[in-house]
Amino acid sequence: MKSHFTRIVAHVFTVGLMASLISCGSTQVTPTVSQSAQSVSASNADPALVEASKKEADGILIYSIMSEKNWQPVIQGFNAKYPWIKVTTADLGAYEVFERYYTEAAGNARTADFISTTAPDGWINFIDKGEVQSYVSSEDAQIPELGKIAQGVYAASTDPMVFIWNKQLVADPPQTMAELISMIEKDPSAMQDKLVSYDADGEGFGYGLNWFYTKAKGADGWKTLEAIGSSQPKILTSGGKMIDSVLSGESSIGYFVSNITVQPRLEAAQQLLGYSFVPDAQVVAVRGMAVTKHAASPNSAKLLLDYILSAEGQMAFSQGGLTAYRPDIAASAPLHLSQVSQAVGGEQNIIFSRPDKALADPQQRSQFLNQWKQALGRNQ
Repeated sequence: MKSHFTRIVAHVFTVGLMASLISCGSTQVTPTVSQSAQSVSASNADPALVEASKKEADGILIYSIMSEKNWQPVIQGFNAKYPWIKVTTADLGAYEVFERYYTEAAGNARTADFISTTAPDGWINFIDKGEVQSYVSSEDAQIPELGKIAQGVYAASTDPMVFIWNKQLVADPPQTMAELISMIEKDPSAMQDKLVSYDADGEGFGYGLNWFYTKAKGADGWKTLEAIGSSQPKILTSGGKMIDSVLSGESSIGYFVSNITVQPRLEAAQQLLGYSFVPDAQVVAVRGMAVTKHAASPNSAKLLLDYILSAEGQMAFSQGGLTAYRPDIAASAPLHLSQVSQAVGGEQNIIFSRPDKALADPQQRSQFLNQWKQALGRNQ
């Protein structure tokens, strides 16, 4: 993985930016766009795909785990280039995108042309079932190895997990997982039922995050989860619900919360909502995307995939709260993987959550989830 990442982090950001991202007093860094998505180079569209897309009357149906706010800049930019292609998005669960597709495809019903999710084991199963159209993007040469998951499966973004906290309830928020554990040990009663994070059991996103975190940290990672478990944390299935819990005061701190749910909420909630990266355990979710085997509009969907991988598309998703990774826009993207690396002290603190066959193995999955539930005190 080091060679993959080294090819991405090609730009060095100032120490001031690093401090602003990880310091508790200034974590509300709302990125500014120094270069609009429209002004960078657009995708190298295949003329044959463009012409074929004009014959696809159904438009593109997307199943993803991203909100309308996340998609809005991408769809706006894409429709500026291809105004005849209607794009419809459905915001579903990490596993639900696959489950709904399987059910509809089996019944020959209209289903997703395009899927984007962060369930690593779900992607392995989807690929093994032959449900991905084998397509080499016109942007392939510009994409680092980290973004090439499998034939036809690319990364839409590389999104960091973050701490979040209620500013009125937490005067001195944790900067690291070690500091979070110190807070729990110092005042256990104050932290009871006040932490919130993703569910690893039954929710593909949380499963991947916790799997790769414990894989990277080993016994120390499991001890950390056990300490968190002693506080009886809330375990939820969506980042939006976690933010709501923290803003309402029901929870005071969230850990491993997806940054794509945080960014769209900052402007309205900045008086209450704090966030920061996790320098000693920075998990980054590699968000897969692909054109499906049963796509009704495969040519249109391939144009969308090419657009998202283009410099313009990566800029657009970055404006929507996702983290771009193309090296050539590191200096101009509002959110970029190189910023995360700089903010957490380097590559050695990045833990990538991405498709891995081990996660899809039933026995390994069962063993992991049993251990996770025991650590979090959820096996009663």
